[in-house]
Amino acid sequence: MYLVKLSVLTPAVHAELKYKNTERKLCHATAVIYADSLANRGGTGIYLKRLLKGFCQCDANVIAAVGRKLMTPSEALSYQQFTGCIRKVINENAILPSITASLSPSIIHLPAFSGRTSPGVPCAVTLHDLAFCRNPSWFPFIRSIYYRLHFRNVARKADVVMVDSESTGIEARKLLGIEESRIRRVYLSTDSFMADPGAFRKEFSLQQRRYIVFAGTIEPRKNISALLDSWEIVNRTHTDLHLVIAGRWGWGPEALRRKLLDTEGIILTGPLSDTMLKSCISGAELLVYPSLYEGFGLPPLEAASAGVPSVVTPASALKEIYSEISIVAEGFDPGSIARSIMNSLDTDHDTELLIDFAAGFSTERMAGEVLKVYGEFGI
Repeated sequence: MYLVKLSVLTPAVHAELKYKNTERKLCHATAVIYADSLANRGGTGIYLKRLLKGFCQCDANVIAAVGRKLMTPSEALSYQQFTGCIRKVINENAILPSITASLSPSIIHLPAFSGRTSPGVPCAVTLHDLAFCRNPSWFPFIRSIYYRLHFRNVARKADVVMVDSESTGIEARKLLGIEESRIRRVYLSTDSFMADPGAFRKEFSLQQRRYIVFAGTIEPRKNISALLDSWEIVNRTHTDLHLVIAGRWGWGPEALRRKLLDTEGIILTGPLSDTMLKSCISGAELLVYPSLYEGFGLPPLEAASAGVPSVVTPASALKEIYSEISIVAEGFDPGSIARSIMNSLDTDHDTELLIDFAAGFSTERMAGEVLKVYGEFGI
């Protein structure tokens, strides 16, 4: 056993250790998860938030490292004082390894690709996708270089690599040379997105109006340009329909941003709160997810939890997960996407089937599967 640095423990963690008669020592059978990515509004932040919620439901023996503090999953979920990106990188690679070393945990989990663990401590990393390998041009230049250099290194050194889909597992073996024996598939999860659509309709003046929605960060691999071209085809037939682009602008050509703002019938919302996003999706006729590549793709699952059907492209992970409940376009081009949208609009969808499907991807289920992975290291 190692002495715990009490100065970095929050009162709740300290009280828990005291309750277990380990006031100055931490049981070796503990997992530490790096949790600064909770501040990320994108997919990694959503994944981490739901995983910690699942840990709370499972009463898991897990400690979250946020900034330079160690806290319970419940505390981490309510934490507000996150550091900036540069300090986050410094914390995860230079500060946290020494702090967590004093705990002597059974395993350290890096849930957002990046970070460094203490020497001799087993490491688990969640590899959400390999977009940085598949097409580096999808990312800004500096970010692309960082991803390719750092993420490869982290994944290759990990004792176990959790992937969001079988498709990502195949790519991890093929593109990174990770042995199959180190790969564990853990599907992502969703909360229920069922909500009153009235708040969104009022906020964006859509009372009594029909709309379809794309939800996500606007970036090159989301294939938004093809969606806009497909919209022109769809709107010729469905003149009363609107296209809502629900999400923040990430990066991409300025011409695309101008087209989003200038095209008739399109509503660009910008970032939405969790409550408003649920209201938005719940009121949609369908969700369109035209992505060129995904490791999982959460929005179709979130839409299903609200009983809203989806149109997805034939990206391998999207087909793997959603082929039984979604209309899968023949290709990634505007014509294929437009035909699938109109097909979906003319189809009667089983709302209960969608909701039941999404219920199989609960936060508690995901957390339980992650805990099984931790269990391989004595948790």
